Amino acid sequence: MMLSQIIIAASTLGHEYFHNWTGNRVTVINWFQLTLKEGLTVFRDQQFSADMMGSFAVKRIEDVKALRARQFSEDAGPMSHPIRPDSYISMDNFYTSTVYSKGAEVIRMYHTLLTPEGFRRGMDLYFKRHDGSAVSCDDFRTAMADANDVNLDQFGLWYSTSGTPTISWNGVYDKETEIYYLTLSQTSTSEYPLHIPVSVGLLDKATGVELVPTTVLALKQKSQTFEFKGVKGEVVPSILRDFSAPVKLVIVSGEENEEDLAFLAAFDTNGFNKWEAGQKLYTNRIFQVMNDSDKNQTASEATRDRVFEAFGRTLRDKDSLDFSIKAYALSLPAESSLSESLESNVVVDPVAIHVAREKVKLDIARKFEQEIRDLYNEMSALMDSEEELVINAEAIGRRRLRNVLLDYLGSIHHSPEEQVEAAQLGLNHFHKAKGMTDKYAALILLSSMDGEAAAARDSALSAFYKDANGDALVLNKWFTAQAIADLSDVLHRVKSLTQHPDFIISNPNRFRSLISAFTMNYAHFHASDGSGYKFIADMIIQIDKLNPQVSSRLATSLINWKKYGSRGALMRGELQRIASFSLSDDLFEVITRGLQ
Repeated sequence: MMLSQIIIAASTLGHEYFHNWTGNRVTVINWFQLTLKEGLTVFRDQQFSADMMGSFAVKRIEDVKALRARQFSEDAGPMSHPIRPDSYISMDNFYTSTVYSKGAEVIRMYHTLLTPEGFRRGMDLYFKRHDGSAVSCDDFRTAMADANDVNLDQFGLWYSTSGTPTISWNGVYDKETEIYYLTLSQTSTSEYPLHIPVSVGLLDKATGVELVPTTVLALKQKSQTFEFKGVKGEVVPSILRDFSAPVKLVIVSGEENEEDLAFLAAFDTNGFNKWEAGQKLYTNRIFQVMNDSDKNQTASEATRDRVFEAFGRTLRDKDSLDFSIKAYALSLPAESSLSESLESNVVVDPVAIHVAREKVKLDIARKFEQEIRDLYNEMSALMDSEEELVINAEAIGRRRLRNVLLDYLGSIHHSPEEQVEAAQLGLNHFHKAKGMTDKYAALILLSSMDGEAAAARDSALSAFYKDANGDALVLNKWFTAQAIADLSDVLHRVKSLTQHPDFIISNPNRFRSLISAFTMNYAHFHASDGSGYKFIADMIIQIDKLNPQVSSRLATSLINWKKYGSRGALMRGELQRIASFSLSDDLFEVITRGLQ
């Protein structure tokens, strides 16, 4: 079993165990309160998993990446709804990322606003009052407020507000008074301002020393200015630390200072925001390349150099970062995250995003090839010396980092000679792996190789399948690796795999491992000829007769068609074709809302 699966399994077991109290002994009075038990229990299993992993920052990064990839997209589309919806056609469609993941973020905001101690007081009172009862979200909020003697009426707006709020900020330093003024403004679909916790720290711009440690600001107005007194010198603000609220953060000027981003990527004492600053830098560079901004030579070179500086500093850091944080800091944003980062009025071109991201990755890999290779070899030698697989936070982080380095080295495969070298590196990684995490990382790399490396790809896929020996979880990974491969004929390969003896369409996990996974193959699912959309529509129609829950979830991959320009017309056409069939209630609701 892969280490990620072990952690997921522990999280799942923890989740169901925690439901003994938050869901069973205290349950919900009606289905509209579902987020009370699911959001609260997800938050509890996230905290448990962070303790298990030994790194709060790493777990926070992983949770926020998942939230942005799925829930932010849900918020931006026709299925957008508050965490406590007020209507439904099919109850199955209540089990959404918004209800679960955003619901957990709302619980986390209680934890942030009230402090861990205050949150515990609230939980104790909640259980004391309601053990053996069926309750509402308002009962939970009341317990939190009463236990801490605070008014949380305004906070209750989170339960009825759909969409992702935006916080814009602007900072001004007054040298004469030694006061730093931070102005925060909010916009959302709510008629009234939300109560939003914004965690902020201030770092000395000259030294990188943290002058003001993490402070939780309560943003309760449309616009508020907060004063930090006794600030001696220019500072760089670190805002929304640990992602203290499920919002989008933008600067008033519309364009963040890249020097400040590079500074935060280097010196921020908050692990999450250190990673976040680097992600924004990478995003800027990828969009520059995508928009052919190399024509603006000066700006392009400045951004490229800042990216190189941030990457190089992180790569060489041997003391201040744990291995997992370092791995995430070196990784580029996912293509789906890049799509969500675009302005709402910009037409999304998934192929252009993919090409630009791959170019930036290759530029970084070539620039730091020897340093990446040296660190990879150093870590490989250490792992080769271990007699058996070690499972602890440090070892997990080391494997995570080594696999990121492998991905960069494997991206250098454009000439026949480079293809052979990358394939050999991948095969060595694959065959020497002591655990499934390393073996699967190599398989992912090799699955996208073609040309001179095609034989290595096929060899690894064959060996992985044989080693699976019928294990369902491992076979799911085998199907997924091929579904997300970056190959020109990947759709043909996926269609062929639907005829494989081990592909059982009635098995939801096997179906998701191949068909749903293909929708995450961003550039190929969104092929400009619409072939990916047609294939998925065909599969939706077919699976709806067997499993309406799976068909309705899969259909969400087509409903955000308005963002995709000419591709969107093709997506909408497939939705209309699906609508012409007799559909389950689950699928009918999604398709109907998607066509509105």
